[in-house]
Amino acid sequence: MTVGLVLGIVMGVGFALAFWGLFPPRESLQARLSELDLPLNDIRHSVTRRVKVERAAVQSFRHLGLRGRRVECDLAAASQSLEELAVAKLGMLVLGAGLPVGVWIVAWFCGVWISPVLFVVASILTGGLFFLVPDLSLRERARNRRRELRHQISTYLDLISLHLSGGSGMDRALTDSAAQGAAWGFVEIQRALRQAQLANEPPWTALERLGRDLGSTELEELAAWLFLAGTSGSRVRSSLRIRARGLRERAINEAEIEAQQATERMSLPVVLMFSGFLGLIGYPALAAIASS
Repeated sequence: MTVGLVLGIVMGVGFALAFWGLFPPRESLQARLSELDLPLNDIRHSVTRRVKVERAAVQSFRHLGLRGRRVECDLAAASQSLEELAVAKLGMLVLGAGLPVGVWIVAWFCGVWISPVLFVVASILTGGLFFLVPDLSLRERARNRRRELRHQISTYLDLISLHLSGGSGMDRALTDSAAQGAAWGFVEIQRALRQAQLANEPPWTALERLGRDLGSTELEELAAWLFLAGTSGSRVRSSLRIRARGLRERAINEAEIEAQQATERMSLPVVLMFSGFLGLIGYPALAAIASS
């Protein structure tokens, strides 16, 4: 009885921590506004418990591949912080490790004895699998955001071509075209171009840095093309139209490939349903033949 009570308490605390990590409580507006009147040192000392847990999780998972070039690019593309990823991994780890323990407690109360070693191994395996779920989710979100960015870049190239046709210069066309859109890709490009202007850098340097941070090959190719157009004086407007058309064709091809893959994935459930239907129809005849 004591072992079951202790395990139940541990499992309850684990589920509470997992739920708190996945769905943290929002801080009140009064608490956030009160930090404006505090000195910088007091703000650093008044760190919330959630921030402490986030920092501890980042330090704990740092040697498990939490910091890396690919992870940083995915985080930047998905607009997610490293601390949020660490807390999500911690919550999924506790949740995955606590599920077999909960099953063992239920079986113990029902009078079914199962070796605890089996559930310890199951906790390790499920905890490891659940630990990877936030990484897979982050990778999927980053992939979808990069696809959105590809569509936005094709529109951005068309806008640049229109501004150049109206007589604007290259720098003015880049800035005005980025200000025309409200999507997150346009906002990031506009921010990068503004930082380049403040730092007195060429625009292709800022776009190349942004493409490297987001893991977008399209932005890096656009930066390389701008460098060639600014140094060698190559034809600009026709190249922009060709590049935008190429991005749109690539997006259409990817959409067709995904539709074909979805159709292939749906064929397996249809085959299984048809097999079950044939078995349901033919079972009486087979049973009659077997009994005769």
